[in-house]
Amino acid sequence: MSFDPSADFTTVPDGTESVTLLRRGDTPGAGGTVVAHALRRAITAGQAAIVNRGDVRKYVVSFGRYTAVELVWHLPVAELPDAPALGDAILDGDGGRWTVLTVKKATLGSRWRCETRNVAVAFGLDDTIAVLKEISPSNWRTWRTGVRARIQPIERKIDSDDETPTTTTRYRIFVEEDLQLDHTCSIRGPDGTVYTITGTIGAERIGELQVIEAEVVSG
Repeated sequence: MSFDPSADFTTVPDGTESVTLLRRGDTPGAGGTVVAHALRRAITAGQAAIVNRGDVRKYVVSFGRYTAVELVWHLPVAELPDAPALGDAILDGDGGRWTVLTVKKATLGSRWRCETRNVAVAFGLDDTIAVLKEISPSNWRTWRTGVRARIQPIERKIDSDDETPTTTTRYRIFVEEDLQLDHTCSIRGPDGTVYTITGTIGAERIGELQVIEAEVVSG
């Protein structure tokens, strides 16, 4: 009698769930790949000490329960022949977005073991922003919506020398996912405020955050 671990994994009766794998760099709005039998597991403090080589951010005493920030996802190779890549995202049924940090094959090659981080939870991204694109002068369209973010004011400059005094407030906007932004883009906050983008940093650091530098001028 032969044993096929790949067939066994997809028929585990309890604990699996349907998720969607989003490939890094795909066109916004791409549907991704549905994996019907994904299995999530907590990273415990003991595991964290091994996989993170002393990074104290992963020392979370979970007692076998799920942690808020770090998870291991097991994805059957039978449903996902091409390996997830670093920086890909696993979208769960509750809308949680888990960035893939490491990938390796496990259980005789029947599943992908992916260590992941939910950066929205890890970095307190409590706002939701939209990205606007200018398609002609003073004509904007909404390009992306529902992006988890944190909007943080960092400096306020008052210019009272002009005939019409103005106040310029500079912000850093930390976002959950890498956004391909250029000079035609701006950010709309949850209260409708529109932020002019002046620069971006950190888009290539997997598991960290892209930071958008922006400003608002009021008079």
